Amino acid sequence: MQLSKFLKPDNVVLSKSDKKIYNVVLKHPAHVQLMTIQKIAADAHTSVASVQRYCKKLGYSGFKEFKFQLKNYLQQRLDFKKNNSSYLSNYLKVANSFKNIEEHKINSLAEALINSEHIYVIGIFYSSIPAKQLAMGMQDLNKVSFYTDNYVTASHWVGLIEEEDTFVVFSVSGNDSFIRKYISEPLSKLSKTYLITLNPDTKLRNFFKNCIVLPGKAFANNSAIDPQSLFSLFVEMVIEQIARH
Repeated sequence: MQLSKFLKPDNVVLSKSDKKIYNVVLKHPAHVQLMTIQKIAADAHTSVASVQRYCKKLGYSGFKEFKFQLKNYLQQRLDFKKNNSSYLSNYLKVANSFKNIEEHKINSLAEALINSEHIYVIGIFYSSIPAKQLAMGMQDLNKVSFYTDNYVTASHWVGLIEEEDTFVVFSVSGNDSFIRKYISEPLSKLSKTYLITLNPDTKLRNFFKNCIVLPGKAFANNSAIDPQSLFSLFVEMVIEQIARH
């Protein structure tokens, strides 16, 4: 069975929103395993509810079952030796290495997000989608969260952030002059500040109380893959941790 038939059986009629979701999954089916429902919705310019409806229209209980069945379908089709490609294999190795992230760091971030009055999240360029994903995820949990993907908005936050708030910065490169120039001093007055990066050598860690380095720097640097998907995987881990509380 072709992928297009898997995503749109002959007896299923897709709405406009369904077609947007269908096109996102059809374009990067292997990446869906590392994407949250929020990211699928954002990439398709639709809502989380629309993604759930699409999955149920295909006969699944929801997005999780759809991902599971899609994974099985792709595994049946893939023949790594025949394709002579280690790309997906390497991608999955990086994803599996996320289980080695120190659990106390994930717990620390999850508890800070749960117990904060306000949450501020910044992500510029390649770091923008996971930042938005975290803010939206916390809003879904009825937490007051603010997100920005630009320096101007972030600079306006400086006078608003209070000591008990949580401040999270996603930075793929871990090299951002804006942090040093504009908000390093306010950061020093906060107790719940987190830098999420792929760069273990980042000097920005000096401005944050907590720094979480994700695995996959070498893979992201030598691959055409959008590094945001690795960050999105981490965000899903944090949100799942919060759900356990």
